[in-house]
Amino acid sequence: MKRNLCLSAVALACAASVHAQSSVTMWGIVDVNVQHFKAEGNGSVNAIGNGSLSTSQLGFRGSEDLGGGLRANFWLEGSINPDNGTGRTTNLNNQPSGTGTAPAGTQGFLFDRRAYVGLSSNYGELRLGHDFVPTHYNSISFDPFNANGVARAGNFTFSGSSNGSLSTTITASNSVGYLLPTNLGGVYGQVMYAAGENQSSVANPDDGTLFSGRLGWTNGKFDVAAAASHTLFAKTATIGSFTHQNVGASYNFGFAKLFALYNRVNVDVLAGSVRKQSWELGATIPAGPGPGRVRVTYANLNDVSGSKLLNANGSARSGNDANMWGLGYVYDLSKRTALYATYASISNKGGATYAVSGGPAPIAAGTSTGIEAGVRTSF
Repeated sequence: MKRNLCLSAVALACAASVHAQSSVTMWGIVDVNVQHFKAEGNGSVNAIGNGSLSTSQLGFRGSEDLGGGLRANFWLEGSINPDNGTGRTTNLNNQPSGTGTAPAGTQGFLFDRRAYVGLSSNYGELRLGHDFVPTHYNSISFDPFNANGVARAGNFTFSGSSNGSLSTTITASNSVGYLLPTNLGGVYGQVMYAAGENQSSVANPDDGTLFSGRLGWTNGKFDVAAAASHTLFAKTATIGSFTHQNVGASYNFGFAKLFALYNRVNVDVLAGSVRKQSWELGATIPAGPGPGRVRVTYANLNDVSGSKLLNANGSARSGNDANMWGLGYVYDLSKRTALYATYASISNKGGATYAVSGGPAPIAAGTSTGIEAGVRTSF
């Protein structure tokens, strides 16, 4: 009997030791809003939307201490649409063919944001799986709207040759990534390789292959980073090898935090090279009553495509410019819950039909506007 008690005590001690060295966290964000969109020449839409202050999501992450400063990590994070109870789709191979044929979310809950396993130490972190591409980390960090909602900078930067997103503007599947350690005096960075996973015998075996990297520095108040991504695609009328470069900076003065972000997008299609440049200036400003803050942004897009690229009416694509401004307010009810409202307007030129996030496209050279108000809570 004494022997059994001793063995039980040892087992409990071992279990406690393992538990102390490992941790698993579950979290979630639920963000729902009321929206109104107006697209010049194409009417208006009233909607219940979500994820405009923070992307609605459900996630799990964990870490195990392996000893000697080495840790094993995992991260599973998926988007949810609480306005209708669905999830969001993901892409299997970084190509148009990798998006499921079923309507987004109807194939069940998916870890479309991040799903990876890795090892970390004082020498950095290695990740294997599905992750944000380095250029998207700049989009999140240096946009006062954190790449969410009707006023996000991504209204211009997430699109390729048309207004639709390319497969690797936000995440990449089948990736291998390395992140610099956090003990480099404020220097941070990462590199990523992602595979399209095509057989060598197909016509375009490199389609969906991505190379990307990011390097930055911060001292707490000031933050600056540059990033670039290049994804290989065979040329068609609307898609081709895609390059995205951006550089951003922010400075927290206390009375306001200022943001600047520059993006350059290049897509090689059959008719030539689609080239777009955009810049954004913005700020978040603490403002009463109570724990509130104003968010403001202005962005400009300049299309500098080759002269051979034309719109359907024969005009030069290089005239497809646009500008956007946005204004929002966030009121924190607690550390987890906030109320918010945002208004944004896009004015197009030439043949451009850019729209605020979630809204219908206007006619060429038309205006797109959106207003939203919602509540976000987290756990």
